[in-house]
Amino acid sequence: MSKPEHHSLKFTPDWRATTLVIILLPILVLLGFWQLERATEKSQLQALYQQRQQGGVLAIEQLFDRTDVDYQPVKMRGRYLNDKAILLDNRIFHGRFGYEIITPFQLSSNAYIVMINRGWLAADSARRSLPAIQAVSGEVELSGEVYVPQGEMMKLGVEAVKPWPRVVQSIDITELAADFDLPIYPYTVRLAEHYPGSYQANWQLVNLQPSKHIGYAVQWFAMSFTLVLIALLANTNIWAWLKAKKLIRKK
Repeated sequence: MSKPEHHSLKFTPDWRATTLVIILLPILVLLGFWQLERATEKSQLQALYQQRQQGGVLAIEQLFDRTDVDYQPVKMRGRYLNDKAILLDNRIFHGRFGYEIITPFQLSSNAYIVMINRGWLAADSARRSLPAIQAVSGEVELSGEVYVPQGEMMKLGVEAVKPWPRVVQSIDITELAADFDLPIYPYTVRLAEHYPGSYQANWQLVNLQPSKHIGYAVQWFAMSFTLVLIALLANTNIWAWLKAKKLIRKK
């Protein structure tokens, strides 16, 4: 009469599986938490935007001594300095090449010049010519939102020496100060639609919704779990042990 089999849980190291876990698991977990952080940031950004919208429109003069101005709706009165337009390069909208048009706007109070982002304008992808920018004459009233760049400030660099209109990759308000007699408001204002000089509004509050980031985080954590499971199966006899304990049905 044969003796009954005694199955105990055993650890049999597999260096390949262990090495794979040591290398990949921390990366996958970090990527998952990074996506969760991005989801939180996007949620906070959306909440701030809603708060600003509900707070109403302020005259831009009320913001001169404030730093918490992200997405603040503003209104202003003055005139465009049409001869000093800036074209932000490589702005793709719905698959088409174009520029974001930024025109200096001198306030009626003569306190500041505000850089107005008038929106996106289609252009020649071969770069043989620049698009014709509509000049807006006389004093006008505008409304828009203050845009504070996330992270590092955009740079204008050596392109500041170019004549007007200026095609640049990015803009640094500080670098532009030498071109004007009045101080420049430190942030651009994105012009609302249907105001004088407006083009196509092509900007987005967030490029990915928080739910997308959470979905990506779940995927990274699922991959982490799968990696641990593979390592467990490779380094132990857990599958046979579970079968012996009748926790897994034999086919």
